[in-house]
Amino acid sequence: MSQSQTVRTTRGIQQPLLFPATAPVPAVPLETKGVVYTKRWVVELLLDLAGYRPENNLVDATAVEPAAGEGAFLGPMIERLLESCRQFGRQLSECRDSLIAFELDEESAGRARILATDILLRNGVKRGLADSLSKGWIRTGDYLFEAVSMEADFVIGNPPYVRLEDIPEETATLYRDAYPTMRGRADLYVAFFEAGLRQLKEGGVCAFICADRWMRNQYGGELRELVTSAFSVDVVIEMRNADAFHDEVDAYPAITVIRRRTQGTTVVACAGPDACAVGAQTLSAILLATARREPLALPRGLRTALVDTWFRGSDPWPCHSPAQLALLRHLEEHFQVLESYAKVGIGVATGHDSVFITKDADLVERSRLLKLVSRPI
Repeated sequence: MSQSQTVRTTRGIQQPLLFPATAPVPAVPLETKGVVYTKRWVVELLLDLAGYRPENNLVDATAVEPAAGEGAFLGPMIERLLESCRQFGRQLSECRDSLIAFELDEESAGRARILATDILLRNGVKRGLADSLSKGWIRTGDYLFEAVSMEADFVIGNPPYVRLEDIPEETATLYRDAYPTMRGRADLYVAFFEAGLRQLKEGGVCAFICADRWMRNQYGGELRELVTSAFSVDVVIEMRNADAFHDEVDAYPAITVIRRRTQGTTVVACAGPDACAVGAQTLSAILLATARREPLALPRGLRTALVDTWFRGSDPWPCHSPAQLALLRHLEEHFQVLESYAKVGIGVATGHDSVFITKDADLVERSRLLKLVSRPI
């Protein structure tokens, strides 16, 4: 096997990951098409749910930001890492390997380095160390072709949302060869999910805010199967009506927190327009309490439910209504499907035309009647 080919086995799924010796350079920087900046409250919520908290030892962990942009996630992560150093009595010089952020565009990477340096200087770090850390933490390169070379405890961020037709054909082919879940008309973020998941150490967590289409549509089937075969879906938050981004987006977003471990219970939530006013700290506390089955009054703008069994294989994940989903999973777990006892048909397809076809307009409610057109015999 060549050095550019790696095979990962993930609890029953073995898929080759093929990485070229030299990463391709896209004809058009993908960030110019796929960049959307996340609001601070969403970043803080996602970091809390992932467990990237100062009270945890973040110094000896490796956290990866796969698409740093200008630092929407990177800035708060640095602040939390600094606080973790203080709480654990560690030196910041020990944190050279604690953060790794990728950015494909050199100009954006430069702005992210400036942001990182400014945060460090404001917190009393000497200029030399601040410059050294920011240069080491933020790398200009294609995450999808460098992720295989490292393991991570956290992969956190907002992967670029780029349609297949916006990716140069040669680059798209290389991505598809490297990431088997990027099938059909899959958008680029599918590859970011696969890369992030395969990076995780045991117990590691991938926490993204991203378009939710892959949870339900056909091209997300391979990714759903990978997730359900080897990982635990800990939290899913539908964010369609939440004020999550600085710009308008043409895709419905969702937060997903996925951990490398055996599947446990899943917190499913729906965040509305008022969620941002509640605050990230309160929201995360409520969601974590839901996972512990602790009853709490829900604030306006948030609905939650705890699902005891998650989906299997490539089945779609309908997560629009937390309560309905929890009921559905409960029924599926405790009762057999209707088809086990009866044949189910609809209307004239049953063959009992006389039951369903009438000329009596008063036989049933008018709201239930449909006109029927048949060709003359």
